[in-house]
Amino acid sequence: MCNGNDTYIAKVDGMMNLNRVFPMWMPERLSRIALLAVATCVCTVTPSISAQAANPLVGIKKVFVEAFPAKTGSDKLRDEFISQMRKLSFTIVPTEAEADVIVAGSGETWIKGYRSLNPRSGRSPSNGEPVYAGYLSIELKDPKGDTLWSYLVTLGPDSENISKDLSKQIARHLTEALKPDLKQ
Repeated sequence: MCNGNDTYIAKVDGMMNLNRVFPMWMPERLSRIALLAVATCVCTVTPSISAQAANPLVGIKKVFVEAFPAKTGSDKLRDEFISQMRKLSFTIVPTEAEADVIVAGSGETWIKGYRSLNPRSGRSPSNGEPVYAGYLSIELKDPKGDTLWSYLVTLGPDSENISKDLSKQIARHLTEALKPDLKQ
């Protein structure tokens, strides 16, 4: 009878069995040379691959922000996002032709419920302060329309100013994406 452990051991033994990779007739020294040759090829090819995969977001300075689709709170989200982009030293340009990247976005905020210090007050709007929820999704595109970066943020009910907090979250993630070094 086979339990989970027997299957696991068999798989590990199968992966580590060098006789399948290098037959018995192949001398041990030759197999080591072959492994060394493969490792050398991988190490010499890897730098050229990473050099080709440079971060396309490095060097972006001018940004055009498209109008967000008409949803509750989307205008305020767009304004807060533009404010955060300016804080990151981006220049917001009036036309797509002047921009390094085009930002397409979508967002919405809504009242999730009401919070009150009085447990007897119920969920009536007149008896408490509103608790907001929402999301903000941003996509950076090059002038050809190809997506360079995108991100979606949502927040919990502890937000004091949902539009500002969502925009700050996106700006924080964008700042990480703009770093020139590649994470591998």
